[in-house]
Order: sequence, then C-alpha cells, then structure tokens
Amino acid sequence: MSEQPLTFLPLSYAARPPRLVVVAPAGDDWVRWAAAALARLSGVWGCSGSVVLPAGTAGHPAVQRCLARLQPDHVVPYVPTWGTADEVAPGLIQAVVARRDLPDGSAAEQFEEFLRKDRWGAPAAVEADEDAAALRVRLVAGQREQELLHVYGLFDAEDEQSLTPLASIATAPLIGVPQPLVTTPAALAYAMHVGVEKTPYEGTVEPRQWLEAAVRGDESPLLSDLHPQAGADAQPMMSHWAARCIPVRRGYRQARSTMVLGDSPEDFALAQVLRQLHEYVAWLPEGDVSLASFWLFDRRHGTEKLKVTSASLTPDEVRARIDKLWDERGYQLIEPAEEKRPYTVVEPSDLELHGHSMVVLQTAWEQPRSLPASVAPDGSLMAALALAGEVPPGLDAARHRWQVTLTCANHPLPPLPELAAPAVTTADQDPWHTFVRAADGGITYWSHRFDFVPTGASLAGTLAAPKLLWPGIKKILHHAAQASETQLRPSAAGKRTAITERLLGSRKALEALAASSGWQILRLFLPDASHAELPAHSSWKLKSAVVLSWEAITAHESDGWNAAAARTQVDEWTTQGVLRRGLVLGCSHCPIFEFYPLAEISQQYRCRRCGGDNNLAQDRWKPFGEPRWFYDLHPAVLELVANDGDVPLLATQYLRTQPQARPALVGEEFELLKNGSPFVEIDFALTTSDELWLGEAKKTDSLAESPKARKREICKLIDGCTAVGAHRLILATAQPAWADATIDALRQEVRGRRSAGRPVPEVQLLTGLRSKPELSWL
Repeated sequence: MSEQPLTFLPLSYAARPPRLVVVAPAGDDWVRWAAAALARLSGVWGCSGSVVLPAGTAGHPAVQRCLARLQPDHVVPYVPTWGTADEVAPGLIQAVVARRDLPDGSAAEQFEEFLRKDRWGAPAAVEADEDAAALRVRLVAGQREQELLHVYGLFDAEDEQSLTPLASIATAPLIGVPQPLVTTPAALAYAMHVGVEKTPYEGTVEPRQWLEAAVRGDESPLLSDLHPQAGADAQPMMSHWAARCIPVRRGYRQARSTMVLGDSPEDFALAQVLRQLHEYVAWLPEGDVSLASFWLFDRRHGTEKLKVTSASLTPDEVRARIDKLWDERGYQLIEPAEEKRPYTVVEPSDLELHGHSMVVLQTAWEQPRSLPASVAPDGSLMAALALAGEVPPGLDAARHRWQVTLTCANHPLPPLPELAAPAVTTADQDPWHTFVRAADGGITYWSHRFDFVPTGASLAGTLAAPKLLWPGIKKILHHAAQASETQLRPSAAGKRTAITERLLGSRKALEALAASSGWQILRLFLPDASHAELPAHSSWKLKSAVVLSWEAITAHESDGWNAAAARTQVDEWTTQGVLRRGLVLGCSHCPIFEFYPLAEISQQYRCRRCGGDNNLAQDRWKPFGEPRWFYDLHPAVLELVANDGDVPLLATQYLRTQPQARPALVGEEFELLKNGSPFVEIDFALTTSDELWLGEAKKTDSLAESPKARKREICKLIDGCTAVGAHRLILATAQPAWADATIDALRQEVRGRRSAGRPVPEVQLLTGLRSKPELSWL
C-alpha cells in the first residue's frame, strides 16, 4: 500500500488507572460475596471507575447493554480464599479440618492456616470464573491472550503485580464501610458508593440509615460516623479524589440522574454500571425508605426528570413504588391542582447511554502531543515513530501501572471490541508488546512492556511504546464485519461516490456540493432535464451524454450564481475532472455527432463510432460558425446525480453538525454479504468517538410499498447493523416526514426484537433533507 508523505498527528494524551469488571460468586449469599469483592476492589487503584457484578447478572439485557458502554480494560473473576469464604459462611474451614481427622495441636493449626490462604475452588467460584471468561469474549473480543497475561483475576491472598494498590497512590487516609456490616442489600447500596474496608466492626447501623446514605452518596455523614477516629482529610476508598483522579464525561447533553429499584443481584449490577455512565445514580432496594425519599426528591437533577428503572420489576411495579415514595415523602408543600412529579419511569432498555466517561489522573489528561504519522490512501493514519515513554506526574514507573489513552481530534475511533491490537497497531508491531485496543474515542494501551526487560533498562526501554494505527472507516467496518463472518464490498453507488470524492478531494467537499446551487447545475446534464429555457444551441443531447455550453451554464438562475461565480466554479470543476471541456464534432463518414474532450482534439481526429479519419473543419462542428466550447459531466458524477446521490450526502452533512458526531469519519455506500451473497446495501456509515452509525437514505417517505416488503427492508437494515455492531440506525428522507406505515412497521419490529432479547440498534429519523432537516428518535 502506497503512503503519502509524513504528517504530524495532533493528539491528546491522558493517563488513567485501568477499568475493571470484577465478577463475584453469587448464590444465596450474593450480597456478602459482592461485599467481599468490593472490599478487594476497593484496595486497587482505579476502583472508583470499576464495577463488581454477581455471577450470572451480566447476561441480563439491561446490564448487558450498559456494559457495552463501559469499555472495560479487563474482565476478571474475583478469586476468594477459604478465609474469605469462611467469613461469608462461618464454619466452612472447621468442617474441612474436621473431615481431615487431624490430631489436635500444631498439625491442625498449620493446615487451617494454610487453608485460610488457599484459593476457594467451590462451584460458586468456578461459576464466577466461567462467567468472567464468557463476558471477556463478549466485551473485549479479538484481544486474544494478551489481557489474560496482564491481569487474570482479582485474588484475595496474592500480591497482584499488574495492578497498582490504591494505598500507593493516595495521599490521604482511606476509609470504607467495614466488611462485616455489609450483609443486606441496603448496606450494599451505600457501600458501592464509598467502598468496603477489610476491618472488624462491633456496632450496628439501622436499615433506614443505609438507605438514606445510599441516596445521598458521598455526601452522607454515615461513613465518618463509622470511623470516628479518622481525620478530616480522610477520603472514601471509592472516591475519585482518593486516587488523585477526576471523572471526565464527553458527549452528554446534560447531567443524568437515575434511580434503580429492586433488591435482586441484577438491580445491584445495573446500578453499579450506571454509576460509571450517569452523573447521579442511586440503588434503592426494599425497606423503609421514608427518610431516604426526603433526600431523593430534594436533590437537584438538572433540567431533566429523575429516571426511575429496575432490572427485576415491571414498569407498573416501579411506578407504584416510586409513586408511593413521592406521596409519603418526608415533607409536603402546597401542591398545584395538577401535580408535576419530578420523575419518570423508563424501561432500562430506553435509558440514554450516549457519550462516554473515564476516570483520569488529574495531573495528566488532555495533554497535547504531536506524533509523526503517514496517511494511507484509505484514510488510515499510521504512526511513523513510537511515542516516547514517560511517567505521568505523581506516578512511579517501578511501582505503578497505568493506561495511556491517545485521542486524535480529527480521527475518532468507536469503542468496538473488534478494534484490538491487530487493528490499531502497524503490521510490524509485535502483538505481545503490550495490551492495545480502541477505547475512549482513541487508542489506549498498557503502560508497561510485556516482553523481557533487562535489569538497568532505560525508562523508554521499560515502558511500552507501540507503533499505532488509526484505521480509516473502511478498515473499521471490515474489522467489525469479520467478527460476524460477514463480508463487505463497495456497492455500485459507493464506487460512484468514491470516484467523485477523489475528484473533489474529500467527502466534505462532496457534501458541500450536494448542498450548494452547483448540484442543480449538474442536474442540467441529465438526459431528462428540461432545456427549454436555455439559449438556442447552448445544449445538445448526444447519444453518449448531454453537453452544455458556457451560455447554458450561465443562464441558470439561483442565489449567488452569476457570471463571476460560474467562471470560478467551472474552472475549478474542469481542473478537478468533474467537467471536461471540449467540442461537439461530427464525422464525414457516418451521420454521428460526439463530444471530444480538449485533450483528444487536434487538426485530425478519428470518429469514435466508425473509426473514420476527419479534418477539423467548419462542416464538422456544431453549431455553425466558429467552434464553441462545450462541457461534458464525468460519467460517475452524472450517475451519482441521476440516482439522487445528494440525499445521503445531505444526511451525513447534517449529522456532522450534531454534538455527538463532531468529529466523525464518514463512509460511502457498501454492501454486506453472507456466504458471498449480498443481503443489504447501506447508504452511509459514520463513526464517532462513541458509536458506529449506519444509514438508509431515500428521496421518498417509504422504505417499500407493501407491508411485506417494508418488513423485509427493515429486517435487512437491522440485521446489517447487528452484523457490524452498529449502535444506531439512521433513516433519512428528503420528504418532510416518514410515512406513518413505515414508522409503525419500524416500531413493531423493534419492539418485537427487544421482547425476544435480540440486539436492536437505536433508531433515529432524519427528515426534510432538501429543505429543513430535523432529527428525532423513533
């Protein structure tokens, strides 16, 4: 593949702790096991951006949907010791020792001491391990074995070298909820906000206090009550500030507040993941919540209403419970005649998850960097030099491990699991060098090298410095399609668009042309265009094409189109090859007139039809008199205009103006194939730093005429989105609105697939492309 000369890639650099998804044992004691896993996670740098899931909960559709947005670096099982298992279920160790029938004395004591530190391998732990392995495949597919070699599990008794202890980063005392207290969902609802500490505790806490604290979160004084000896500078273990980090949220319209009801493991898991995605999240399981409701409704939730949802309760059950909370809240004001409740009940599948969030080191984020890179013909950016290794302020390369995240302002990457090491590193890069993948809108990689590093190596020789590749949108789609054994090829329309893009220089230039008066000029070259108002002999319909003279081009009337503008535009188009300047000449041997480009004209020329030789003389050209220049439109551009190619171009131009799509990579039409046979054609693709969007663009207001054909077209589009992991389907039309029959068919298909637990992209409707574009949700 030929490469263009080197350029400098403007980057933004951030250092951050790794994001973990920790799968804990479940069963009847799932609350205690979740507390034990939280206690272990609370001691790791990055715990504030990580989550604990009870085994079996990741398969819940609501949890699964949210996990896809989390973009974890590692999915690991929590591996407890027998000592922890004995704390969860007292008497386990004594039962094992008794079965051994050891003599009293040192032998029994030594065996018990060994057993307490040994891994607990009961079926519940095996289930957590298997669940983590399955989830790892789903969330970080294509990353092969590198992740396992870096971080395999979160162990109770082992010194995990690949994860940095929180205590080595923190500059203030760390406090959390004592683990013996976390025995109920109410206590867990609070502990997940502040962390769990492996310390004994003899006192008790009233259930109402847990629920109030769960709603108030880090603002609650409960944690300081549990640690009366702690100083004023003590920080909760799950606090971002305790880890010298801050949360960075991008792509959010405004702060989102969410309440999760229900006391099942799935409710806890849903609340855990939503805490990383929304501004304010509280989990409120069963119990006396009258006092908690005061703080719940007293909070300010921005301009949006509080979203109330559940993974285990039906919408009616959720509505009944939250209505009761509102009606019995601890304070009452004089209500208006029509009470406006500050909350709304939503299905978890309808929660907005747009944008992304990451926890970064507060001293090392949004740092500008510049990396020499080359640009491939397909738009991929290849790093010419590795980024020099460096240690962020406040970290120590000998003791700490961190993630490096590099984002390019003009080349976003969606966080697709398929964009792992082979997709985002150059061909000569050793895939075992470090753990590399697409995340957070760019490329992220592990700070340290995996391969052998000799003693006394330099800093640059110790830290990983991979050669990176920012794939273009065609490569992104190719990698995404491979995961579902789907092939991708350009469609006929895509080839025409690609040719026109090359002529104009970029997709943006083509979109600008589609939105300008120049597009109407190009429509004059169509065979069915009306030329009645053009000057006589200024246009000719030949067998091969329609050609226009300068007089015909300047005769077109539109805003901003005058002789000077026409002269500038025509000269630009002829330079680009969009138009060809030439003469209309006849043949002395056969009665045919043809257009001959300027490059083919000389005193003698050969007829294209019969091959006869002709002299350039007066009786050969049209019209009579001195020869007049005519202009012929490039065939690919002509077909693009004839097939209403401006509709998808206007769609992507408008989508670029949306906050989530600034910036974006845009691709032209393509086909998806299964077993070599095409099953759907996609009119455009667009990638943002968070999502991959596919689109269908029509000049009409319907996908098809009959109900059967509409359903077939809708199914093909949704299946196409599923095949490449697209997050959103955009249906665009030049009409002011989509037909009601099309919208009803869409809703029915989306509702049916969601009810069956099948993946469905979010659907947006884009209307009025040639007049007043508007974008709305289905």
